[in-house]
Amino acid sequence: MMMMMQAYIVYMGSLPGGEYSPTFNHLNMLQQVLKQSFGVDSLIRSYKRSFNGFVAKLTNEEAKKLANMKEVVSVFPNQILHLHTTRSWDFMGFTSSVRRNTTIETDVIIGVLDSGIWPESPSFSDEGFGPAPKKWKGTCKGGKNFTCNNKIIGARFYQSIPSIERSATARDIAGHGSHTASIAAGNEVKGASFLGLAQGTARGGVPSARIAAYKVCNQDNGGCTLDDVLVGFDDAIADGVDILTVSLGGAEPVDFFSDVIAIGSFHAMEKGILTLNSVGNNGGSVFASASVAPWMLSVAASSTDRKFIDKVVLGNGNTLTGFSVNPFASNGTKLPIVYGHDVSRNCSEQDAGRCSPSCLDSHLVQGKITVCDQLLGFDEAHRAGAAGSIAQLLDQYDNVSFVMAFPAVALNPSNYFSVKSYMNSTKNPVAEILRSETIKDLYSPMVAPFSSLGPNAIVPDILKPDITAPGVEILAAYSPLAPPSETLGDKRQVQYNILSGTSMSCPHVAGVAAYVKTFHPDWSPSAIKSAIMTTAWPMDKSKNPMGEFSYGAGHINPVKAIDPGLVYEAFKEDYIKLMCSLGYSLDNIKQVSGNNSSCPTSSENVPPRDLNYPSLTASVLPNQSFAFSFHRTVKNVGHANSTYKAKVSPNPKLNVKVVPEVLSFKALEEKKSFNVTVSGRSLEPSVMLSTMLIWSDGVHITYIVYMGSLSEGEISPASNHLNMLQQSLVESSGVDSLIRSYKRSFHGFAAKLTDEEAKNMAKMKGVVSVFPDQIIELHTTRSWDFMGFADSVKRNPAIESDVIIGVLDSGIWPESPSFSDQGFGPVPKKWKGACKGGQNFTCNNKIIGARFYQSKPSLEGSARDEVGHGTHTASIAAGNEVKDASLFGLAQGTARGAVPSARIAAYNVCGQGCALVNVLAGFDDAIADGVDMITLSMGGIGPIDLFSDVIAIGSFHAMEKGILTLNSVGNSGGAAFGLTSVAPWMLSVAASTTDRKFIDKVVLGNGQTLTGLSVNTFASNGTKLPIVYGRAISTNCSEQDAGNCFRSCIDSNLVKGKITLCDQLSGYAGAYHAGAAGSIVQLQVSDQSDNVSVVMPLPAVALETSNYNLVKSYMNSTKNTVAEILRSETIKDLYSPVVAEFSSLGPNPVVLDILKPDITAPGVNILAAYSPLAPLSEIAGDKMQVNYNVLSGTSMSCPHVAGVAAYVKTFHPDWSPSAIKSAIMTTAWPMDKSKNPNGEISYGAGHVNPVKAIDPGLVYEAFEEEYVKLMCSLGYSLDNIKRVSGDNSTCPKSTENVPPRDLNYPSLTSSVPPNQPFTLSFHRTVKNVGLANSIYKAQVSPDQNLNVQVVPNVLSFKALEEKQSFVVTVSGGGLKSQSLLSTTLTWSDGVRIVRSPVVVHSYPRPNA
Repeated sequence: MMMMMQAYIVYMGSLPGGEYSPTFNHLNMLQQVLKQSFGVDSLIRSYKRSFNGFVAKLTNEEAKKLANMKEVVSVFPNQILHLHTTRSWDFMGFTSSVRRNTTIETDVIIGVLDSGIWPESPSFSDEGFGPAPKKWKGTCKGGKNFTCNNKIIGARFYQSIPSIERSATARDIAGHGSHTASIAAGNEVKGASFLGLAQGTARGGVPSARIAAYKVCNQDNGGCTLDDVLVGFDDAIADGVDILTVSLGGAEPVDFFSDVIAIGSFHAMEKGILTLNSVGNNGGSVFASASVAPWMLSVAASSTDRKFIDKVVLGNGNTLTGFSVNPFASNGTKLPIVYGHDVSRNCSEQDAGRCSPSCLDSHLVQGKITVCDQLLGFDEAHRAGAAGSIAQLLDQYDNVSFVMAFPAVALNPSNYFSVKSYMNSTKNPVAEILRSETIKDLYSPMVAPFSSLGPNAIVPDILKPDITAPGVEILAAYSPLAPPSETLGDKRQVQYNILSGTSMSCPHVAGVAAYVKTFHPDWSPSAIKSAIMTTAWPMDKSKNPMGEFSYGAGHINPVKAIDPGLVYEAFKEDYIKLMCSLGYSLDNIKQVSGNNSSCPTSSENVPPRDLNYPSLTASVLPNQSFAFSFHRTVKNVGHANSTYKAKVSPNPKLNVKVVPEVLSFKALEEKKSFNVTVSGRSLEPSVMLSTMLIWSDGVHITYIVYMGSLSEGEISPASNHLNMLQQSLVESSGVDSLIRSYKRSFHGFAAKLTDEEAKNMAKMKGVVSVFPDQIIELHTTRSWDFMGFADSVKRNPAIESDVIIGVLDSGIWPESPSFSDQGFGPVPKKWKGACKGGQNFTCNNKIIGARFYQSKPSLEGSARDEVGHGTHTASIAAGNEVKDASLFGLAQGTARGAVPSARIAAYNVCGQGCALVNVLAGFDDAIADGVDMITLSMGGIGPIDLFSDVIAIGSFHAMEKGILTLNSVGNSGGAAFGLTSVAPWMLSVAASTTDRKFIDKVVLGNGQTLTGLSVNTFASNGTKLPIVYGRAISTNCSEQDAGNCFRSCIDSNLVKGKITLCDQLSGYAGAYHAGAAGSIVQLQVSDQSDNVSVVMPLPAVALETSNYNLVKSYMNSTKNTVAEILRSETIKDLYSPVVAEFSSLGPNPVVLDILKPDITAPGVNILAAYSPLAPLSEIAGDKMQVNYNVLSGTSMSCPHVAGVAAYVKTFHPDWSPSAIKSAIMTTAWPMDKSKNPNGEISYGAGHVNPVKAIDPGLVYEAFEEEYVKLMCSLGYSLDNIKRVSGDNSTCPKSTENVPPRDLNYPSLTSSVPPNQPFTLSFHRTVKNVGLANSIYKAQVSPDQNLNVQVVPNVLSFKALEEKQSFVVTVSGGGLKSQSLLSTTLTWSDGVRIVRSPVVVHSYPRPNA
């Protein structure tokens, strides 16, 4: 009778010391138990480098015999483990500019046990890397055609089935290993995307670290065999890695000595190596986490603030939102919809409705969209050849988008029901599945529904998971041999892919662990683990009902982890005591530890909950009162002399005592112990209670404390601030904490505070708001002539020379001709500012003031512009007339600002990023210095509350002093609610085109000339050069990535003296770095910069798709293809002005009834002054220097309007900010809606018209008291409003409350509920600033969907400054969700036209 044999793993613990031959010993052991074979035939592999054991083919009986041998710890069958399948780093506050220790980082080695790696990916290029660290003991055994480099310094592969040749390589054919490795330690790769989706910079946690890849997972094996995983650990430990990341695991938790990941990670821990392991993707069942060992760090998965959605538009106009990563563009085509049940001939009704495998009839679904009752129906629809699919989302992956192999979207049941209802209501139902888009997920982070839950099934008194990290919809490197979706037959190749799973969260934490190690190379694995856990962000239990069983200690916080203050450490001896308490035999424990360990006596036994773990967990019996204690020891790694105080978050069901409550340390590395006693009445079965123990030494972060207006007679604001700090600070003094007082124009300060101190401060009388300092972003000449604002325009030079424009930006280049003071008189007498520009910075009679601000005063500072942005914006607003300005001869002409005679005060608030604390300080100084206008072209990444928005705060106090603030709306493109400039007291500016357009031409060898876009300053001199396609000049990338000319794809030797042809816009960067002579790139519809010409660092042109395809056709038609890229030229753009595609859209997310943007102005391809220290193009390595450059962005449009506002002020010096704003808005050119489909939420009142703005006829004015009423109607507290206004303001009674839409604003806007009839009114007052005796008549542009009445419709004025009021009533039948209707109200005296947009929209408040 044949005996069944299978592979068993025999684990024998640590390697014995001395003269010991593992393989010889293993063969002897096998010979003693084998009946029918020799040990040599049975032995598969010996583990002999880092621990002791082997794999052998055994019968069940032989395995039992081996298990009884003295030297053996455990014997268990070989099985298959499963893989647990960039915005994520930024989401965690771990930006590319974070503090790094690069010298040590490049010596850190991360071992990745996974499915291998794709070495040719740009994420693993070794450009700029030195040789492998000297400590490295490994090797490169990657198999055929696999080459390591100075980034991937080691590679190995393992084969349980050696006969399969394609598995004999460390090359990744699954994609998973490349993805996880790049998350942990991939290089920074700009322009990475998944087929154009989620475009941005892909990078790992430690981009300078090295990678060692261990391919332990083979598709041919069906996964990751225990044998291969264990030998991967054996090699990685011996090779000398610093961190191990393992994104795989079993289907369920198993005993430590039968768990290869627990075994391998224990021996890694012995050698000072921390192992990171994913908890698994088993979803919502308790005890599901397969990662249980306390010596490794177990990682759950959670969401980020970037969410992929998709939309389907039904034939009835209804748009439904669902989930998918669908890169396919529909191009406006609607296709027939068919239900699975109706296109099946051989399945039950239920299976057919679900589109179960082999159910769909291919002939009935061609060119149609299938509707399927379950998510897996996508695969069958794709197999059958359907054109697309709509499926119902019912499983644990709810709210997670997956990559689709064809146009498809998953809908929740209610939206799915809407599709079926529509299908039942019409004979010929059709639909269009749109391309996916990304939105901001304001509910993040939330634990993913697939992430496996605790508690710990093996050690219930040790909490698992330990931590959570981003694991949903993560963009990272991929293998071009792997299909991007899980659908059979998907033949696309990509270099970057979007995956979800705890597999993705695990390498995030591995990257953070490596980052911590770069600052603390001597820290133990448990110290690094403790630092990560104890500095985690608290998670919101209301969003994560399973609490700590789903997220452990919380969400990882990379920046905080390098400075935890205290750490909980546990070493091998502590884990041995744990094994003793769990009942493992002493003999086995000795074998595992490799020494003469002993267990405590029963009376001294240490319970598992007393392992010195960073979390404190205990399992108790249900329905019984309980009382128990935890014993812990912490080590001081913060400051030598420090005192930590304990605080426990209150929970009425738990009584928690900490003894002692205060720990005082005198030295670093000093240890202190404490006890935590927890008691309670009882818990029902399967219930958890939790609270939080916090030890704090009062470590501080920077907070801004805003206190409103300065009180009259306030003698010393700084003294008051110190007194307040002294009252709220626990440990430090106010002097040490205070960073800056805002005391010149408004009241407040910036200080280093703990979270608790910040909360206490927010409760103090006199405080309006307290919020943490952050970094906001800069919103990155024919334009004046285009607006009819010629240099011969009527001016008031005497007053213009007294106008001072304050520019809050990146500084200024004072030597630029645009800022020469030749011909300028002395500084205006009203100026109260100073020239504090730092070393080698001199002001003059043009730049009359300069200041710089530093979050880190130790750095050398200057108001000098090293970025170019501040110089550019300042010269647009108020630069001198400079003849013959150009960019290397392009766009040659006179560069000038709107008010060339005006003065400039430069405030460099963007030294190391534009920190909120510095921006607010800039406002404080600029207002007090006496500027007349403030322009700032910057903003946050999302709109926020008015009292936490430093630009709203600063501009309010500027308004109080008669200063108008101009702010750019941002460059976030086409999503609604994208703008960040929301306050009604400032003027918010969008960007649009001018009639000058930069184009470029390429002349092909066949004589054909094609026109594209670029700012290309290089002359070709009639020389035609060979053209080479990206795919033909790459030897190490997928076809798609090579065609895109990704950096590191191009072989430099193959492009010298040639022009590269690249399938995507960013390909010119790869061509430049490879040393090509030029580049032709494709401008795809998805490029947000469509119609915008980019400054090129080499001869290059971007062609739209049809022209690009002509180049390809030419190349396919001849062997020796050549082309000449001509120098750029300018043409007249007859379609302008059109709002730029990058310009952020409204509606106003904070005040829905106030229209934003207010106005649009030129912001595309603007020539202006520049800093010679800044690179000409955006490409690293571009060393060209210029005095004038061409830039695009709302950053450029904002100073245009600031200049116009200053121009208006020269004719009306006494006008209020709101009067100037009204004049600019009501005289604007109407914009063409057919060219701007988003209408008023893209351009506001229209396009700025400088000449008309000085004579508007009527103005709408609003003053501080009107804005106070607005704040009342928005629900702000009266106490805070009084502090902001600095007076005894009162709010109207509720019956007299003024709705936001009745603010006396130049535009009339209201939000209404969707699909409901509406009737609403607007109350307005206008002031006559035209002629004394004048009559204005109202006219409303007709709109069949709106009924508008104006009462009265005639306004008769007898005097200047006279005011008249009117009411506008608007009614309609209802709006679809997220739509708008608009018309125009015009008042005219026959000469002057006063235009106001009237807008009614149904956009819901974000997160309403």
